[in-house]
Amino acid sequence: MPDLDDLDLRILDLVQEDAEMPGEAIAGRVGLSASAVQRRLSRLKRDGVIEKVVALVEPRSIGRTVTVLVEVEIDNERRSALEAFQRWVVEAPEVQSCWYVTGDADYALLVSTRDLDSYNSFIERLMTEQPVVRKYKSLIALKTIKRGLKVATNPD
Repeated sequence: MPDLDDLDLRILDLVQEDAEMPGEAIAGRVGLSASAVQRRLSRLKRDGVIEKVVALVEPRSIGRTVTVLVEVEIDNERRSALEAFQRWVVEAPEVQSCWYVTGDADYALLVSTRDLDSYNSFIERLMTEQPVVRKYKSLIALKTIKRGLKVATNPD
């Protein structure tokens, strides 16, 4: 785990809120020079602390009106079966995120589709192409209260 100081954490907090914030603005907020901020950002990227800089797209603006949390139970938890399922999930364009979890389910998926018919097609593909899936449970989002990827940098 990289050794992060308070300045690194403050910089991470700012770029998580606005990745396009100019280095000069960050520098002014944390009390460093713009070049020092850029060096720190480069190090944070190189060390894998900042994995990727992306744009957060509002799903409805591109016709993705259905968001579903899907709990998936795997019938056979052999390593090869899990790896095959994971490869399938990585390639499925509807799946935004996937977690290997504890509890009743083996995986939790965040799925985004145009409509319920598209979601049903996704589920049909899942069940047809992944025979290791024992069952699934759909939790259809009625309203989004909070959406984002920000990781809290302050101590718990």
